[in-house]
Amino acid sequence: MPITFRFWASTKRSLPSLSFLAPIMLALLTPSAPPSPISRFGLPKGCDLVAAAALPVAFGTSHVALVHRASLSSSQVLLVLGAAGGVGFSAVQIGKVCGAVVIAAARGAEKVQFLKSLGADHVVDLTSQNLTASVKGFLKSRKLKGVDVLYDPVGGKLTKESMKLLNWGAQILVIGFASGEIPVIPANITLVKNWTVHGLYWGSYSIHRPAVLEDSIQELLSWMEKGLITIHISHTYSISEANLAFSALRDRKAIGKVMIVFDDMGRSKL
Repeated sequence: MPITFRFWASTKRSLPSLSFLAPIMLALLTPSAPPSPISRFGLPKGCDLVAAAALPVAFGTSHVALVHRASLSSSQVLLVLGAAGGVGFSAVQIGKVCGAVVIAAARGAEKVQFLKSLGADHVVDLTSQNLTASVKGFLKSRKLKGVDVLYDPVGGKLTKESMKLLNWGAQILVIGFASGEIPVIPANITLVKNWTVHGLYWGSYSIHRPAVLEDSIQELLSWMEKGLITIHISHTYSISEANLAFSALRDRKAIGKVMIVFDDMGRSKL
């Protein structure tokens, strides 16, 4: 089956492994996939195990997208849609680690404050602000031309609106469709403006490029140990409360990651 990431303590004590849902789902969808080795990574001492379990899929997706695919640099402007969600808040932090100017879009005052605390340079509250007008105003104040990298886990109308903000030669990272609507990115505009569109399905790297995932997780763990990234757990539920976890996501109550843990695990630390 595809890679299952397992963590163990740097102190070498014996701990139960943490397996992740996405690789398991990938295995179910691709039963003919060749077997891959299990990757194990040491965790920093004192690391919260539930936070560690949130690292690979959310931060892994953003790291592979921004660092491996888009090669985000300090001279660029990054726009993150759905920025308070599981992958969104990781993209904001990784953008800052890369030195980019980070613009975040989310809904509600609480999420806006959360994103500001992560270091976002500009936050758009979509409940009361127009994305295009707010971002253009910020760019003008910084004497910046436009957005270089669009990180999009939302799709729908927000994607269409965001395209108005993109520079010539910009990159679009297609991460998901939380809005429920798959956007249309016009090929003619992509051609004329020399855009690059990246589709990013993190799980498939375990089949096609497993070394990329391993290098990505190693760098993320080093960043976590140095305090460059933090993993915010919005809600934690037991397996028997899985329906509540999905409700929190559906009702947009989550800020950061929603996690399901084994009943006997709690919030253990190394």
